[in-house]
Amino acid sequence: MGEEISLEEYKKAYREIRAEEEKRGFLIHLAVYLLVNAMLIVINFVYSPEAIWFFYPLIGWGIGLTAHYLGAVRWIEKDLKNKEAMAEYRAREIKKGMK
Repeated sequence: MGEEISLEEYKKAYREIRAEEEKRGFLIHLAVYLLVNAMLIVINFVYSPEAIWFFYPLIGWGIGLTAHYLGAVRWIEKDLKNKEAMAEYRAREIKKGMK
């Protein structure tokens, strides 16, 4: 058997895994954003160059992409720590209720 790990080591590893998953999700979103919007720009200039409209979806989707970045990359650590604190509080309440 291997040596025991502490709860703090487990929480740190869990936070790292979740952060990696969230970052990967954001990067996929970014790649799709770039590909689709590049296609929309081409479509706009080839089929209706007199009416420039491509920037509407570019800006709208860009706002959503920015929100995804903030939630998945910038603020993930704080969110995970808050969830851990809530879980610890709930576990203590359950333990208290069992006495």
